[in-house]
Amino acid sequence: MLRDAWLLALNDLRLFFRDRVAVLLGFALPIALVGIFGFVMGAMGGGGGDGLEAIDVPVLDEDGSPASAAFVHALQSSETIRPRFPKDGAWTRAGLREAIDGGDEAFALVIPRGFGDGADLLLLRDPGRDLEVRMVQMGLVAALFEAKGPDAAWELSQRALREAGLPAEWQGRIEGLMGPFRLGMEGLFSDAQAEGHLADEPDDDPLAFLERTLPVQFEDVVPQGRDRQITYMVSHAVSGMTVMMLMFTLVGAARTLLTERDQGTLRRLLATPIDPRSILLGKFLMSGLLGLMLIVVLYAFAALVFQVDVLSRWDTLLVVSMATAAACTGFALCIAAWARSDKQADGVSTLIILSMSALGGAWMPTMVMPAAARAVSKFTLTYWSLSGYQASLWYGKHWTEPEVLLPVGVVLGIAAGLSALAVAIFRRRWLAG
Repeated sequence: MLRDAWLLALNDLRLFFRDRVAVLLGFALPIALVGIFGFVMGAMGGGGGDGLEAIDVPVLDEDGSPASAAFVHALQSSETIRPRFPKDGAWTRAGLREAIDGGDEAFALVIPRGFGDGADLLLLRDPGRDLEVRMVQMGLVAALFEAKGPDAAWELSQRALREAGLPAEWQGRIEGLMGPFRLGMEGLFSDAQAEGHLADEPDDDPLAFLERTLPVQFEDVVPQGRDRQITYMVSHAVSGMTVMMLMFTLVGAARTLLTERDQGTLRRLLATPIDPRSILLGKFLMSGLLGLMLIVVLYAFAALVFQVDVLSRWDTLLVVSMATAAACTGFALCIAAWARSDKQADGVSTLIILSMSALGGAWMPTMVMPAAARAVSKFTLTYWSLSGYQASLWYGKHWTEPEVLLPVGVVLGIAAGLSALAVAIFRRRWLAG
């Protein structure tokens, strides 16, 4: 029995290695994925690359004091905040609120009059952007410490005591009791910051701790069109997984072309008086309709489970979905027309889909990727399709606005290019002779 099993195993290995393309893809896929994730995660974890993309934050300096100038200078050297300033001095608080309300900005920072005398900063923010909020807050902490020096540690200590429950009217008593220890505290904070091992906050959410102790007032501004408040990550995850699973499903549907060839159905169809191009067009229509049905089901599920507002923007989602389904169908037909076997179709489609999903932002927002990965992402179908979906779901844009028209136009261009390539491959490999 063992001898027979060994002979069968050797025969299976011989058959497997006979398909050299499938063997190459079988080894190339894990190598490519290990390389992609090693590069992205290594850069995110500080193992190379240039880290996270800084967050754009418009800054309005109403104080105009030496203290605010020092703070602005510190902001300009921040690694997590990219401050922008008005060129003509035309910015106002109302204008910044309108920019966030319209989805043009996610944050805005106001340095109010009296900042040099202890007035709190005002951060206008689009709620739900948890990851970016943390990055902005960390940038503010670093800028405050750089601008104010030891005074920043003293102010944070006072706020922490008030948040612990001490009444505000005890401020004088607090300062009197803590005054003798201030120099020691400043030294401890300075040493801990310099050595990079400040103690973690026990039994508390670091984000909530920062909001309570930072000299910053937070004002949430919900953009228009976002009728139900969802987090950015939920919106992103729903769209990203939809695009990735759409490509996998449509590749499976287009592979019926290979099945029909192997079973002789295609030969019989070509013997009939129909136009051979109608065969490929039929596959395109079938796959495109299947793709639209899958998108409808997935977004209906997201609406029921995650409260994603689909009905109020159904027309925009339909436009983006039709373009995405067309592009994914063109991609699937290219794979089906090129592959000579199911193994080849599986290998190359899985390699391309997972690579595009990882680099195009389906699994994680491109903002957390290193700069090289962000540059590559713009050459993927996934990136542009997600941009269209997010413009609608998160920013509330209509399909007639540039924020949606641009990604839809790019996706349609990809669809046209891939469809033309599929036709050319089909003619050469399936109809020649």
